This record gives sequence, structure tokens and C-alpha cells, in this order.
Amino acid sequence: MILSYKSLTRSMLGLSILLMSCDNEFLGKPESNDVTVEDIFSERATAESFLWESYRTSMPLGFPIDWGLHNGMYASMVMAASDEGDVYDTWPSSNDHNTGVWGPTGNREDEFGTHYKGIRNANIFLENIDMVEDIPQAEKDQMKAEAKVLRGLQHHELMKRYGAIPIVDHVLTSTGEIMLPRNTYQEVVDFIVQSCDEAAAVLPDTYPTSFTGRITKGVALALKGRVLLYAASPLHNTTTPYLPENPELTGYGNYDAGRWMSAANANKAVLDWAASAGVSLVNSSDDPAVNYQTAVESQGNSEMLLYNQSNGWWGAWNPMFQQFVMPRGIYGGWYGHGVTLQQAQKYHTVDGTDQEWSEEGPRSEFLEKMQAMEPRFQYSVFYSGSKWNDEIGVRNFYKNSNGSWSDGAPVNGVGYMKKFLGRANWNGGQFNWIIFRLAEFYLNYAEALNEASPLDAAAFDALNAIRQRGGLEPISVNDPRYNTQEKLREAIRRERAVELAFEEHRFFDVRRWRIAGEEGVMQGEMWGLNIYQLSDDEYVYRKEPFESRVWDDRMYLYPLPQSEIDKGYLVQNPGW
Repeated sequence: MILSYKSLTRSMLGLSILLMSCDNEFLGKPESNDVTVEDIFSERATAESFLWESYRTSMPLGFPIDWGLHNGMYASMVMAASDEGDVYDTWPSSNDHNTGVWGPTGNREDEFGTHYKGIRNANIFLENIDMVEDIPQAEKDQMKAEAKVLRGLQHHELMKRYGAIPIVDHVLTSTGEIMLPRNTYQEVVDFIVQSCDEAAAVLPDTYPTSFTGRITKGVALALKGRVLLYAASPLHNTTTPYLPENPELTGYGNYDAGRWMSAANANKAVLDWAASAGVSLVNSSDDPAVNYQTAVESQGNSEMLLYNQSNGWWGAWNPMFQQFVMPRGIYGGWYGHGVTLQQAQKYHTVDGTDQEWSEEGPRSEFLEKMQAMEPRFQYSVFYSGSKWNDEIGVRNFYKNSNGSWSDGAPVNGVGYMKKFLGRANWNGGQFNWIIFRLAEFYLNYAEALNEASPLDAAAFDALNAIRQRGGLEPISVNDPRYNTQEKLREAIRRERAVELAFEEHRFFDVRRWRIAGEEGVMQGEMWGLNIYQLSDDEYVYRKEPFESRVWDDRMYLYPLPQSEIDKGYLVQNPGW
């Protein structure tokens, strides 16, 4: 949020002491200090600052920004640990996932205890805001609702990685029980859904522009919709879990088709709310690529429900996002993030067909085929022979005839990720991590409805809203390519991979769909298109694998930290 995050500077010295004075228990037992809860909740200014701090510690951030911090992966984004992409250099932790070198002593993507810091802050706020005398009760109730959603969001971030986790719905104290066992998967889902329902009944549709970014009713509905979609999915909604141990921790232990309809209804509620609240897909330009870029990059655009803008304007060198993510040699980039051929083939051409690649061909064919790809591809992928911007211009990257790499190379894939980065330069940029945007909920609704009511016309309508905004023609059940539930399911999944590319969905989608173990998804050969110089004027492209990845079904859920398992109060996930 804009004004709200800046307000953190007020009275935060003492507050930071309060927040940092916790021991190493991940659930957060407090120690004594000079700042008391009564001090913090004695007046509006400090109470508001505590709410903004609750936001800061509860808002996901998928952009890597510094050494040693697991925002995304270590020094890379999560997309590089899925079939979306790769980082050529070996030291970023996405490569640990791709090679299977991770486990209970370190999952290399997530800090388990960090989630509970956000949960603890939300609980402190919920239990103490009523002490503040200079805030009207109606406003207190609204602020409580915001805290409930933040707390629910962190429970969901834990649940999508670990399955069932301990529910913490109150402040844990040194005199109470702090080593809580895991609840069941169903209990965690029900807890988050109830929190969202309670919050949605109180939250406003909008805020004044000075508080853009605060949690609205739509955000509460969005969290509920996403949680129920995950809960209805094959990883959790099944009689045959991926591994048989402790099924109540990995899912429901049974299949219920009604869960898909609950998910459909919840995501439809987001769309209905948006229509009444003036929230809509960005469609103001005649150029679909411009609309897509605006939806992804522009602060306060019409389809953004919630995004993390806590870092404000980022410089080119601090935080280190541009070093970790920009392509080699562009605005300080060290290695960039390659886009795999698997991901590239999910995009359509501008005429809606599939692009086909030979094993080898002239560079002119490479450029012709790349330039024929749909607008979202042109915005999202920086390929050899394409233009970054007016300042950088066109770049070519290839392997020289003498065996060395040209400037900008090598890259594993068909080119570099450009999404999110189009407006950055040597002065840095404003990078807002997307938590919820409206396009997701059209796709959530289409997916859940097709499972609950196969080939429902409303599922086609929701899918087509995203396709058409992206510059593609609508599809219908009359087309033999989409005339069964299975074919429409694949079309929805493909559109999801394109529209939500690199936004930290695919990494978890292939898990909840239980397709991660398929060849070319999270295991097996990953492919790219490399360009080779044969002579001064002759270049060819070649379709080549760049690595073979490792998968084991126990990886469908992360292991809980071994340090907590050793304390004897948590049950480990199957296979670990």
C-alpha cells in the first residue's frame, strides 16, 4: 500500500523491539522488553503502525531481493524450479530443487517460521485493538477483518507447501502451550474459509486513494476462492493420496465432487463482487500486449486486488532484484531467468494455432516463428533478435563459431523472462509482487466449474474472457478440440500457464493437479532453442535439452523442518 507502508516510520523503533524479541520457537514465544502491548495500543498512531507491520510480515513476496533471503528461491524466482524456466548459473537454490538436493534440513525456498511471525502479529493486533480509545468501533472491526485475512493468507501459504499445519488463532504466551500439533487438512481449510467469511462481511469494497493496497472485501473473497480451489484439487481431494501415510494431513482422505462446486461458487463470488465494485480486466488499449503489461506492472490498475509494494521504488543495485533477474548485461543483470521450450509451447501463435519447431533450422526461421507468437509471449519473453526497449535495442545471443558465447549468452531455454521488467532501467523501477489479480479468478472459476459441471457454457465464457483479452479468438464446445471435459480441462490449464506465467502459480499448480512427475513437467529433460554461428553470415537454431531434472512423489508437499520434528510435537509429511 502507498501511504500505509510509509507510515511504518512512525513510532516503529519501540515496536520493532517488541516484534524482534522472540525466541527461536517458530510459533513465537515472547520475551520481556521495555515496550508493552499497552504502549502500542494506547493510541491510533502506534496501533495503525502495528497493523502496517502486520501487513509487512504477512504479504508474500516472490521477487528475490537480497543475499540469504528466501523471497522466491534463494537468488532466483520460483519459476526457475518449474517447467516454466531455469537459471543457467548453478548456485541459486532453484537448481537445488531441479536436482532434488533439498529436504527436511532445508527446502531452499521457504522459511517455515517466518509465516508464524506474520500470524503472531495479526493475533496480537486482533486481541488488543479494542484497547485503543481514539478509533471508532466500526473502524476497529474493519481493521480486525484485515488482520483476519492476513492471518488466513499466511495459513494458506503454509498449507500449499506443507499440507496440514498447526492453526494458531491466538497469541501464544510463555505460560501457555506453544508446541501445538498439526491440525487436519480439513480443519485448516475450514479455519481459513471461516476467517474469510467473517472478514468479507465487514470489509469495504474500496478505500480512499491514499490507502490503495489495503485489504478489501474482494481480497477476502479471493483468498477463500483460491483455498477452496486447492482443496478441491486431485492432490487433496482424493481417496488415493500420493503416499498412504497420514492422509488427514495431506488432504481429506476421500473424494467429494461437491468440493469442486464449492470452489466454483467461491470464485464466481469474486467475479460478481468485481462487477459491482468497479474492478475489471485491463482492456483499455487496442494492443493486447499493452493491456497485459499494464495488468502486471502498473500500480493501482483496474484488475489488481492485492499486491506487495512494501519496498516502494527499487534501485538498480539495491535491493538486488535486477542482478538476480535481469538478462545478462542488461541493467546490471547477472544471469537472468531462461524460459523453457516447454513453457514457450504453451503459448499460441497470433492465429491461435500451435507453433511447431524443427530439430534444426536457419535463424531466419527462428525469428519468423518467434515473431508469430501471441502478444503475451512478445511481452513476456526476450528472445535472440528481439528488442528489449529503445535504450537497449535489439540483442542477439548465440554460440560463436569458435565455441565461445556471445554477449547476453548463454541462457537455458528459448530466451529470457521479460515479464515484470519492461519498465525498469538504470534508475531501477517499481516492482509490485502480485498476490491476487482478477484474471486468476476467471481461470479458477473455469477450472472448478468444468470439474463440477463438465463443458458448462459459463466455464467457456470465463476462459474466453482471458483468451480474448490476450488477443486470441474465443473457443466453444462446437470445436472438436474442446468438446470433452478432458480437452477443456487441458485448455484451461494451458491458458493458466500462459496468463499467470512466472507469478508463482505453476510451481504449485502441477503439484495440486498431481502431474509434477510427468516427463517434462518437474522431471526429465528440459528443452531450449540455441542459436549457433556456423560462419560469419550463417546461423542456425537447434532444439536441445539443457538438463535432466529429478522428481520424487514425496515432493508433492514440503517436509516440515527437521529441527521442529526433533522436538517431538509434529508429525513429518509422508516420505520424508
